[in-house]
Amino acid sequence: MVIASHSRHTFVTHETYATPMNRPTSFTVALLLAAVLIACSSATSTVPTTTPANAEATPSAASAAAEASMTAGPSASPHASSAAPSEPADALLAFELSDVRTGETFTLGELAAAGGPVLLEPMAVWCSNCRAQQQEVVSAHDAGQFSSVSLDVDLSESPEDLAAYADREGFDWRFAMADADLYRALQDRFGVASTNPPSTPLIIIGADGTVRPLEFGRGTRGAEELLAELGAG
Repeated sequence: MVIASHSRHTFVTHETYATPMNRPTSFTVALLLAAVLIACSSATSTVPTTTPANAEATPSAASAAAEASMTAGPSASPHASSAAPSEPADALLAFELSDVRTGETFTLGELAAAGGPVLLEPMAVWCSNCRAQQQEVVSAHDAGQFSSVSLDVDLSESPEDLAAYADREGFDWRFAMADADLYRALQDRFGVASTNPPSTPLIIIGADGTVRPLEFGRGTRGAEELLAELGAG
């Protein structure tokens, strides 16, 4: 203790001396800090890193779904049943024709689907061979069930000429005019003879949509032969 006197006041100051037992040293502090760091490191390393049970399942499931989507056929689509009906496989069956007497529009595909086999006869009003063949068609209709379409392939003739011809001869099946597109389609498909009326070309459309030309240039076919070819006897 130190007693000091200054003027009329007396000050007493106390000085506390640190001993080696209560004065922390730098070495002690370093040890404490190291102990704290080791404790924190141990606590971090012991925390379990759990993985959700489905962590790996999710990518696998997504991959499986993607693969199934890529390999699924058309029937897998939920909208497959509501799709619009497709066009006939054979383009010839999709041409729209018009009956020159009634104005009714139709396609060869529709006729075949509704009434069985169809006999398609490219012809012209001036063709005598066509008229002889059509007489045999009349007899075939009397003995069997099938549809007939006489298709005028002379682009210079008119629907009125064709209607007058059919009425005059008493033919009661459909008569229609071929336009330029159908004319070219017949030639591309069956050759020039298919648009040459005197060669009496005949084409059969089956109820299943198959298209089969008979041999052109054979002359007039009788009713029985026609029925046999049509499968309508």
